[in-house]
Amino acid sequence: MLRYDVVVIGSGPAGENGAVQAASLGKKVALVEKEAVPGGACANTGTIPSKALRETALALLQARSRDAHGLEVKVSRTVTIPELMGRRGLVTAREHARIRNALTRAGVESFRGLAGFVDPHTIRVTIPDGSTQELRAEAVLLATGTRPFHPPQYTFDHARVYDSDSILMLDHVPRTLAVVGGGVAACEYASIFQALGVHVTVVDSKPRLLPWLDAELSRSVQELFAEGGMDIYQEVRATQVEPGEEDVLITLSSGKRLVAEKVLIASGRVGNVEALDLPAAGLSPTDRGFLEVNEHFQTKVPHVYAAGDLVGFPGLASTSKDQGVVAMTHACGRVSKRRVNEMLPVGIYTIPEVSSAGETEETLQKKGVPYVVGRAMLEENVRANLVGEAVGFLKLLAGPDGQLLGVHCVGPHASELVHLGNAVMAHGGSIRYFIEAVFNYPTLGEAYKVAAHEALEEARRLRPAATPAPSRTVGTAKAT
Repeated sequence: MLRYDVVVIGSGPAGENGAVQAASLGKKVALVEKEAVPGGACANTGTIPSKALRETALALLQARSRDAHGLEVKVSRTVTIPELMGRRGLVTAREHARIRNALTRAGVESFRGLAGFVDPHTIRVTIPDGSTQELRAEAVLLATGTRPFHPPQYTFDHARVYDSDSILMLDHVPRTLAVVGGGVAACEYASIFQALGVHVTVVDSKPRLLPWLDAELSRSVQELFAEGGMDIYQEVRATQVEPGEEDVLITLSSGKRLVAEKVLIASGRVGNVEALDLPAAGLSPTDRGFLEVNEHFQTKVPHVYAAGDLVGFPGLASTSKDQGVVAMTHACGRVSKRRVNEMLPVGIYTIPEVSSAGETEETLQKKGVPYVVGRAMLEENVRANLVGEAVGFLKLLAGPDGQLLGVHCVGPHASELVHLGNAVMAHGGSIRYFIEAVFNYPTLGEAYKVAAHEALEEARRLRPAATPAPSRTVGTAKAT
């Protein structure tokens, strides 16, 4: 049996950063990864591959929308989705090399195999050749990530009915695609395939897409999708999905029937916990395979930590990195006030992008906090017009005193644009910063100045007029 201070299971963003943090604090660390390459879903099946496909789709859409007289841009129906991913192979190869180098520099020992608990402190690694190796750990970090959830009423044949991983292996661009779901993966893929020239139909059980966003933001996304020709059915469910020889028949709870060449079921994700044998460690997951943790990312077994997608919301690569660091800092006995920053930016890589940070109108209304709104329409932004994606808006929410409370954006490079507002909020800043700042021209960042001016004007209109001084009665002396 090999002995370590820390054993990390999983090499995605949470596992990698947690392992490096523990090693940097002088601990002997082992990391176990079941796949031949590191990086988890982020590098291999989800984030990077899907964004590679998105970049191709976006380039095609922008080329069509620019004034390129005499040029015709279209996608061959025989091209495969992997072929459209462009630089995916190069990017993932570099990411694999970066992760391996980071672990090696930190002194982390890596094992390939399937890890499971023997007891709360012992991990058995089943190596691909069938042999096993046991690791003894003072602390354990579980970072095994998630995979697409398969609702039992649907048959996933990966030939006509796909999940959010297998959709990236389509052998050709379909004529039509039905997407079941209204969350992040559903909206991202729906917009990507629409940009590729596919007729897309979305079936969503909720009243609006991406319902946790600021309502104006999610309604705008939905309107942009519809303007592009997408059909959206809401507050209905797909009760049956029946693959045929050439198409798939989808029956809705409303009784309506739809036909599509391919179907994507995007019904959320479940934790990768089956191989871990959690009961041997005294743990049990939720019905979706997630683990409950405290603010230090400890499970109910104090020396066993969990981070990343495995702990549920928000399930972002960006937050997973910090969760792994915070968890291992605590596990290594270091007293630290650091927590995962509550000012989380959310980036959704639809076409156009959607990004948000801070309060929404709905959360402010629920809290009874007074606020003003300032907007900048990106169709009036020169840079947005130059890149051929002049859609959407930047929206600022501020207190009557000007303090920035929320930033919401739909439009080109929204996930980059939101960071400036998030930084100002994190430091308790005011919208006056944007008014006084000088922005390069032409840039998308100029939208902050326009939105800030509008919010300031609204604040002035709502400010109560100064109370006039009470009038004094002047007496008249009488002549005697």
